[in-house]
Amino acid sequence: MFLSRNPPVLSFCSCDGLAISTVTLYERCVMTARRWVMEYGVALVLTFLLAMILGQVSLFRETSLGKLRASDLVQFVGYSGSLVIGWLGARELARNPPAEWKWIVPFQGLVVPLAMLFATTIAYGVVLFALEPFLGKVGKAIYNWVFIVAIVADSIWLILSWVWKCAPLIAATESRKLRKAA
Repeated sequence: MFLSRNPPVLSFCSCDGLAISTVTLYERCVMTARRWVMEYGVALVLTFLLAMILGQVSLFRETSLGKLRASDLVQFVGYSGSLVIGWLGARELARNPPAEWKWIVPFQGLVVPLAMLFATTIAYGVVLFALEPFLGKVGKAIYNWVFIVAIVADSIWLILSWVWKCAPLIAATESRKLRKAA
């Protein structure tokens, strides 16, 4: 069922399978972007802080499995979790921005490509926590080139999203403002 901003009051709710008569479907089943960001923003910060703190605890720094230290593994998992939570938050913001954030509507097409560019750039260092002990000189060069290609591809996606999605919306908004002023 497509969820619109003004759904019917009595309808089937897919999130809990019950008919809702006193609360609208939108209020009951769909988290607003602001609430989602608040809940998962805290999860992102906690995940990041725990990864950073646990990565510095001597127990994790002194324990290893072959070449891989437990502190590197804990930081890899924690920082990766933070990246995933941040990317999912950006995706939700692009799909469902809060009504109060009307300024973001023309830029919705940039949110996910920009988040992906940031995530890919940050992931370069995060993945190294787990892979660096196993990469030789050639492996590190291949690793670097994979991320160079990914970052350039994300940059192209961001630029194309601007040209194809955002610029036309902004131009249309500006022309409407000019017509209203005249």
